Amino acid sequence: MFRVAPRFSTKTLKEIFRHKVFKMLLSKGKITEDLIDMMMGWRHSGFNVYCGPRIQPGEEEAIENLARYIIRASFSQERMTDIPEDSKVLYRSKDGKEKKTFDALEWLAAMCSHVPKKGEQMVRY
Repeated sequence: MFRVAPRFSTKTLKEIFRHKVFKMLLSKGKITEDLIDMMMGWRHSGFNVYCGPRIQPGEEEAIENLARYIIRASFSQERMTDIPEDSKVLYRSKDGKEKKTFDALEWLAAMCSHVPKKGEQMVRY
């Protein structure tokens, strides 16, 4: 579901979002100050806030472009289930035989571990 919000400066929103995420992860002991310092030094932070044209139902090209962006994630969204009432994420193995439940902040921390260090390249198979 898309939520319509007033226009904001994307740079300001991105910085607020990054600060809040890092603060939550640090307070829970899921990441370290060193990791935050390393990520703050990157030219591209890895955080993004979309404030472009609104996508409305029926705008097939815009929806398709968004879908292409989403499927490039470093994990499978099809195997991920959000449990908002418990602030948990359930993740299933490829074969569907194993499941692991993460606290939402643990999930974010696990995803941060897949972000390469500055100058490193991600190997994709």
